Amino acid sequence: MRKTTPGIALVTGGGTGIGAATSRRLAADGHHVAIAGLDAAPIESLVAEIKAAGGHATAHVLDVANAAQRAALFAAIEAAHGRLDILVNNAAITGPGAMGPALDETLEHFERVIAVNLTGAFALSQLAARLMKTNGGGAIVNVSSVGAAAAQMNASAYCASKAGLDALTRNMALEWAPLGIRVNSIAPGDIRPATSGLPETTIPAVPPAHPYVRTTPLGRAGTPEEVAEVIAFLASPAASFMIGAVVVADGGLLIY
Repeated sequence: MRKTTPGIALVTGGGTGIGAATSRRLAADGHHVAIAGLDAAPIESLVAEIKAAGGHATAHVLDVANAAQRAALFAAIEAAHGRLDILVNNAAITGPGAMGPALDETLEHFERVIAVNLTGAFALSQLAARLMKTNGGGAIVNVSSVGAAAAQMNASAYCASKAGLDALTRNMALEWAPLGIRVNSIAPGDIRPATSGLPETTIPAVPPAHPYVRTTPLGRAGTPEEVAEVIAFLASPAASFMIGAVVVADGGLLIY
Protein backbone atom coordinates (compact mmCIF):
# COMPACT_ATOMS: atom_id res chain seq x y z
CA MET A 1 0.00 0.00 0.00
CA ARG A 2 1.27 3.45 -0.88
CA LYS A 3 2.24 5.68 2.01
CA THR A 4 -0.29 8.40 2.80
CA THR A 5 1.14 11.92 2.75
CA PRO A 6 -0.42 14.05 5.50
CA GLY A 7 -2.70 16.72 4.11
CA ILE A 8 -5.76 18.80 4.89
CA ALA A 9 -9.09 16.96 5.16
CA LEU A 10 -12.64 18.22 5.65
CA VAL A 11 -15.29 15.89 7.08
CA THR A 12 -18.89 17.11 7.21
CA GLY A 13 -21.30 15.64 9.72
CA GLY A 14 -18.08 14.91 11.53
CA GLY A 15 -19.14 14.94 15.16
CA THR A 16 -20.88 11.58 15.49
CA GLY A 17 -21.21 8.14 13.91
CA ILE A 18 -19.50 7.60 10.57
CA GLY A 19 -18.26 11.19 10.50
CA ALA A 20 -16.56 10.96 13.88
CA ALA A 21 -15.00 7.59 13.06
CA THR A 22 -13.72 9.01 9.77
CA SER A 23 -12.30 12.09 11.47
CA ARG A 24 -10.40 9.89 13.92
CA ARG A 25 -9.17 7.61 11.13
CA LEU A 26 -7.91 10.44 8.93
CA ALA A 27 -6.24 12.13 11.90
CA ALA A 28 -4.50 8.83 12.68
CA ASP A 29 -3.12 8.92 9.13
CA GLY A 30 -1.53 12.27 9.96
CA HIS A 31 -4.02 14.55 8.24
CA HIS A 32 -5.16 17.83 9.74
CA VAL A 33 -8.92 17.30 9.92
CA ALA A 34 -11.40 20.15 9.73
CA ILE A 35 -14.44 18.64 11.44
CA ALA A 36 -17.72 20.30 10.48
CA GLY A 37 -21.11 19.73 12.06
CA LEU A 38 -24.38 21.37 13.05
CA ASP A 39 -23.71 21.24 16.79
CA ALA A 40 -20.57 22.69 18.35
CA ALA A 41 -20.36 20.41 21.40
CA PRO A 42 -19.66 17.03 19.74
CA ILE A 43 -17.19 18.39 17.20
CA GLU A 44 -15.31 20.40 19.82
CA SER A 45 -15.14 17.32 22.06
CA LEU A 46 -13.81 15.25 19.16
CA VAL A 47 -11.20 17.87 18.30
CA ALA A 48 -10.00 17.80 21.91
CA GLU A 49 -9.83 13.99 21.78
CA ILE A 50 -7.80 14.01 18.55
CA LYS A 51 -5.41 16.64 19.87
CA ALA A 52 -4.93 14.71 23.09
CA ALA A 53 -3.90 11.72 20.98
CA GLY A 54 -1.31 13.84 19.17
CA GLY A 55 -3.38 14.63 16.08
CA HIS A 56 -4.42 17.87 14.43
CA ALA A 57 -8.02 19.02 14.06
CA THR A 58 -10.25 22.08 14.11
CA ALA A 59 -13.99 22.44 14.75
CA HIS A 60 -16.36 24.27 12.41
CA VAL A 61 -20.10 24.74 12.90
CA LEU A 62 -21.76 24.18 9.53
CA ASP A 63 -25.20 23.68 8.04
CA VAL A 64 -24.27 22.27 4.64
CA ALA A 65 -27.46 23.72 3.17
CA ASN A 66 -26.40 27.26 4.13
CA ALA A 67 -24.46 28.95 1.31
CA ALA A 68 -22.97 31.66 3.52
CA GLN A 69 -21.69 29.10 6.03
CA ARG A 70 -20.19 26.99 3.25
CA ALA A 71 -18.36 29.99 1.81
CA ALA A 72 -17.09 31.06 5.24
CA LEU A 73 -15.78 27.58 5.98
CA PHE A 74 -13.79 27.38 2.76
CA ALA A 75 -12.47 30.90 3.24
CA ALA A 76 -11.20 29.82 6.67
CA ILE A 77 -9.60 26.64 5.30
CA GLU A 78 -7.89 28.52 2.49
CA ALA A 79 -6.66 31.24 4.84
CA ALA A 80 -5.29 28.74 7.35
CA HIS A 81 -3.85 26.11 5.01
CA GLY A 82 -3.99 27.35 1.42
CA ARG A 83 -5.19 23.94 0.26
CA LEU A 84 -7.61 21.08 0.71
CA ASP A 85 -6.64 17.51 -0.11
CA ILE A 86 -9.63 15.46 1.04
CA LEU A 87 -13.35 16.17 1.29
CA VAL A 88 -15.71 13.66 2.89
CA ASN A 89 -19.35 14.58 2.24
CA ASN A 90 -20.94 12.75 5.15
CA ALA A 91 -23.50 15.25 6.46
CA ALA A 92 -27.03 14.02 5.85
CA ILE A 93 -30.54 13.92 7.16
CA THR A 94 -30.99 10.23 7.90
CA GLY A 95 -32.87 7.86 10.19
CA PRO A 96 -36.36 8.91 11.38
CA GLY A 97 -35.73 12.53 10.34
CA ALA A 98 -35.54 11.50 6.69
CA MET A 99 -38.53 9.18 6.68
CA GLY A 100 -42.15 9.61 5.70
CA PRO A 101 -44.76 7.92 3.47
CA ALA A 102 -44.58 9.24 -0.09
CA LEU A 103 -48.32 9.90 -0.10
CA ASP A 104 -48.01 12.21 2.89
CA GLU A 105 -44.58 13.68 2.14
CA THR A 106 -44.53 17.48 2.19
CA LEU A 107 -42.52 19.37 -0.40
CA GLU A 108 -40.91 21.33 2.42
CA HIS A 109 -39.52 18.15 4.01
CA PHE A 110 -38.58 16.60 0.66
CA GLU A 111 -36.70 19.72 -0.40
CA ARG A 112 -34.89 19.97 2.94
CA VAL A 113 -33.62 16.38 2.63
CA ILE A 114 -32.44 17.07 -0.93
CA ALA A 115 -30.87 20.38 0.13
CA VAL A 116 -28.73 18.70 2.79
CA ASN A 117 -28.05 15.28 1.30
CA LEU A 118 -27.53 16.24 -2.34
CA THR A 119 -27.33 19.98 -3.01
CA GLY A 120 -25.07 20.59 -0.02
CA ALA A 121 -22.72 17.83 -1.12
CA PHE A 122 -22.56 19.25 -4.64
CA ALA A 123 -21.90 22.80 -3.46
CA LEU A 124 -19.15 21.69 -1.08
CA SER A 125 -17.60 19.49 -3.77
CA GLN A 126 -17.56 22.44 -6.16
CA LEU A 127 -15.81 24.65 -3.60
CA ALA A 128 -13.37 21.85 -2.81
CA ALA A 129 -12.58 21.19 -6.48
CA ARG A 130 -11.84 24.86 -7.12
CA LEU A 131 -9.31 24.79 -4.30
CA MET A 132 -7.93 21.34 -5.11
CA LYS A 133 -7.22 22.11 -8.76
CA THR A 134 -4.78 24.85 -7.75
CA ASN A 135 -2.74 22.32 -5.76
CA GLY A 136 -2.54 19.36 -8.10
CA GLY A 137 -5.77 17.60 -7.20
CA GLY A 138 -7.32 15.76 -4.30
CA ALA A 139 -9.93 13.19 -3.30
CA ILE A 140 -13.64 13.55 -2.65
CA VAL A 141 -15.58 10.75 -0.95
CA ASN A 142 -19.37 10.94 -0.83
CA VAL A 143 -21.19 8.92 1.80
CA SER A 144 -24.16 7.44 -0.03
CA SER A 145 -26.35 4.50 1.03
CA VAL A 146 -27.69 1.16 -0.16
CA GLY A 147 -30.94 3.11 -0.29
CA ALA A 148 -29.69 4.57 -3.58
CA ALA A 149 -29.97 1.13 -5.18
CA ALA A 150 -32.79 -0.55 -3.26
CA ALA A 151 -36.20 0.86 -2.43
CA GLN A 152 -37.05 1.35 1.23
CA MET A 153 -40.47 1.87 2.72
CA ASN A 154 -41.27 5.46 3.68
CA ALA A 155 -37.93 6.78 2.46
CA SER A 156 -38.62 8.42 -0.89
CA ALA A 157 -36.79 11.65 -0.14
CA TYR A 158 -33.81 9.90 1.43
CA CYS A 159 -33.42 7.29 -1.31
CA ALA A 160 -33.82 9.90 -4.05
CA SER A 161 -31.15 12.06 -2.44
CA LYS A 162 -28.67 9.19 -2.24
CA ALA A 163 -29.38 7.98 -5.78
CA GLY A 164 -28.71 11.53 -6.93
CA LEU A 165 -25.48 11.55 -4.95
CA ASP A 166 -24.26 8.41 -6.73
CA ALA A 167 -25.06 9.96 -10.13
CA LEU A 168 -23.30 13.14 -9.05
CA THR A 169 -20.28 11.10 -7.99
CA ARG A 170 -19.92 9.58 -11.45
CA ASN A 171 -20.38 12.88 -13.27
CA MET A 172 -17.96 14.83 -11.09
CA ALA A 173 -15.45 12.00 -11.40
CA LEU A 174 -15.69 12.21 -15.19
CA GLU A 175 -15.31 15.98 -15.35
CA TRP A 176 -12.67 16.42 -12.68
CA ALA A 177 -10.34 13.51 -13.41
CA PRO A 178 -8.21 15.71 -15.73
CA LEU A 179 -7.73 18.07 -12.77
CA GLY A 180 -6.29 15.26 -10.65
CA ILE A 181 -9.42 15.13 -8.50
CA ARG A 182 -10.77 11.66 -7.73
CA VAL A 183 -14.42 11.35 -6.73
CA ASN A 184 -15.90 8.14 -5.30
CA SER A 185 -18.79 7.09 -3.07
CA ILE A 186 -19.30 4.56 -0.33
CA ALA A 187 -22.74 3.01 0.13
CA PRO A 188 -23.11 1.70 3.69
CA GLY A 189 -25.88 -0.62 4.78
CA ASP A 190 -27.22 -0.71 8.34
CA ILE A 191 -24.57 0.95 10.50
CA ARG A 192 -25.04 1.13 14.24
CA PRO A 193 -25.20 3.60 15.96
CA ALA A 194 -25.21 5.92 12.95
CA THR A 195 -28.06 5.17 10.56
CA SER A 196 -30.65 2.70 11.76
CA GLY A 197 -32.58 4.78 14.26
CA LEU A 198 -32.46 1.84 16.69
CA PRO A 199 -31.28 2.47 20.26
CA GLU A 200 -27.55 2.25 20.79
CA THR A 201 -28.22 -0.25 23.60
CA THR A 202 -28.92 -2.86 20.90
CA ILE A 203 -25.20 -2.98 20.09
CA PRO A 204 -23.71 -5.52 19.68
CA ALA A 205 -26.73 -7.72 20.44
CA VAL A 206 -28.64 -6.92 17.25
CA PRO A 207 -32.38 -7.70 17.44
CA PRO A 208 -32.91 -10.60 14.98
CA ALA A 209 -36.31 -9.22 14.04
CA HIS A 210 -34.78 -6.09 12.51
CA PRO A 211 -35.36 -6.51 8.74
CA TYR A 212 -31.93 -5.23 7.64
CA VAL A 213 -30.15 -7.66 9.95
CA ARG A 214 -32.42 -10.52 8.97
CA THR A 215 -31.47 -10.03 5.31
CA THR A 216 -27.76 -9.37 5.83
CA PRO A 217 -25.67 -12.50 5.18
CA LEU A 218 -23.13 -11.48 7.83
CA GLY A 219 -25.97 -11.43 10.35
CA ARG A 220 -25.08 -8.14 11.98
CA ALA A 221 -25.02 -4.40 11.52
CA GLY A 222 -21.80 -2.66 10.58
CA THR A 223 -19.86 -0.17 12.67
CA PRO A 224 -18.87 3.41 11.86
CA GLU A 225 -15.24 2.34 12.14
CA GLU A 226 -15.67 -0.24 9.38
CA VAL A 227 -17.07 2.41 7.07
CA ALA A 228 -14.30 4.83 8.03
CA GLU A 229 -11.69 2.31 6.92
CA VAL A 230 -13.17 2.24 3.42
CA ILE A 231 -13.42 6.03 3.31
CA ALA A 232 -9.78 6.37 4.36
CA PHE A 233 -8.81 3.94 1.60
CA LEU A 234 -10.76 5.85 -1.07
CA ALA A 235 -9.14 9.09 0.09
CA SER A 236 -5.65 7.61 0.00
CA PRO A 237 -3.07 7.08 -2.78
CA ALA A 238 -3.86 3.35 -2.53
CA ALA A 239 -7.07 4.14 -4.48
CA SER A 240 -5.27 6.24 -7.09
CA PHE A 241 -6.83 4.35 -10.04
CA MET A 242 -10.39 4.51 -8.70
CA ILE A 243 -12.82 7.19 -9.85
CA GLY A 244 -16.60 7.23 -10.08
CA ALA A 245 -16.92 4.07 -8.02
CA VAL A 246 -19.73 3.35 -5.58
CA VAL A 247 -18.21 0.97 -3.05
CA VAL A 248 -20.86 -1.02 -1.20
CA ALA A 249 -20.19 -1.83 2.47
CA ASP A 250 -23.39 -3.49 3.62
CA GLY A 251 -22.57 -6.95 4.97
CA GLY A 252 -24.08 -8.43 1.81
CA LEU A 253 -27.52 -6.83 2.17
CA LEU A 254 -27.84 -6.04 -1.55
CA ILE A 255 -26.85 -9.54 -2.66
CA TYR A 256 -29.28 -11.36 -0.35
